[in-house]
Amino acid sequence: MKEDRLLQECIEYFSHKGFARVLELIYNKYRSLGRFSGRIVLENLQPVEKEMLSRYLGRIVSGDRVIINVKEFAQKRFEQTKFSSLDFKDVLSHVLKKDVLTKKEEKENREKQLSSFLEKLKKQVESEPAAEKVYLVVKENFKQFEGYLKKYSEEKFLGILNLCIKAAATKPEKIESLAVFATKIAHDPHFFDEDRDSGKIFLRILSLLKNAEYPKSSEEKAELLYMHNIIIDELSNWCLVYGIGAISEDAAEDEALKIFALQRKPVILPLYTIKDYKQFFGYSKKIVVVENPAVFSMLMQACSDISLICTNGQLRLSTKIVLESLSKEGFTIFYSGDFDPEGLLIADRIIQNYGAVPICMDEESYLLSLSKNKISQKRLVMLRNVKSPELFDVCSKMRELKLSGYQEKIVERIVERLKS
Repeated sequence: MKEDRLLQECIEYFSHKGFARVLELIYNKYRSLGRFSGRIVLENLQPVEKEMLSRYLGRIVSGDRVIINVKEFAQKRFEQTKFSSLDFKDVLSHVLKKDVLTKKEEKENREKQLSSFLEKLKKQVESEPAAEKVYLVVKENFKQFEGYLKKYSEEKFLGILNLCIKAAATKPEKIESLAVFATKIAHDPHFFDEDRDSGKIFLRILSLLKNAEYPKSSEEKAELLYMHNIIIDELSNWCLVYGIGAISEDAAEDEALKIFALQRKPVILPLYTIKDYKQFFGYSKKIVVVENPAVFSMLMQACSDISLICTNGQLRLSTKIVLESLSKEGFTIFYSGDFDPEGLLIADRIIQNYGAVPICMDEESYLLSLSKNKISQKRLVMLRNVKSPELFDVCSKMRELKLSGYQEKIVERIVERLKS
């Protein structure tokens, strides 16, 4: 009890704010050297620091700067106090409220903790072969998850990671919503939500398994989850189509889309609906993809015998699924979009991924579509990512003129090309 009281008194003494900075510097020096040795420099001294250091060191500390011998402070001077029976290292740990370890000791402790954690995780998943394969990928890339080991208790993180591994190893037979999937795996519909660490960990594991980058946007996240037969934004992620049909899972032609096509009316297809089809086709041999709803509407009225798809300025997952299906079925896809860096990048992706044929995306069409809206140099740099040779001339001209062009100004030209 006497020793405990002495330790408490010592802790209170060195917890004085006059020692705060010097003890932190001594701690850092110990971590580097592995012993109480070397020198530390304390600058911009405050009056309270001068007072406490002068009393402890037995000499007058003045000026704005003081050099302190660590061994003298931690051993020689400490042994001359009434606290000499105590261990200065133990006192330092109590005052700073952290373990006083060398960098080497910290590294060894981390390695032991990590090894123990991974062994416990392995025991949780080894009964399921699919989960064990995912575990090996997680283990190989564990540096990407180490931060969570510091944030959560070992038991808590084991539980989270175990469920995420189980989820990554469990691909639904049929496409289902993220909330339904999360309920089946974790009994919590929000367990894999984007704002939760468990959701981020799940996406990280899927990225590793698919050899893909961690999704930076909501659209990339939707694509990654879709590869695992999971969908999000079932209603807000949609595709506007005209003259497009579909085959359902039972190999029957969808009657609803057929009626819309016969009545020559457009229809919005959300992911919720798209997931139930196994194949898409065009009621026309010409599948035309455009960027803007206004142009979509004008073409629908001027060329009623074609099939149309509108990206609405974004290449969403819903649109990609439809285009992928049409491309696989051998339909020729034509594309026309706005003349700006973002529009050309969309055009490039559709050309590269679905073999689309650009229509009215040439230099002459660009000049006819010109506006007075200037393109910043920052946006022009995006053109470096265009890979399709068919778009190189337009890119070159755009860099020269630094002006945007819009589809609406060349609709008649597009109609003429489609009718020819």
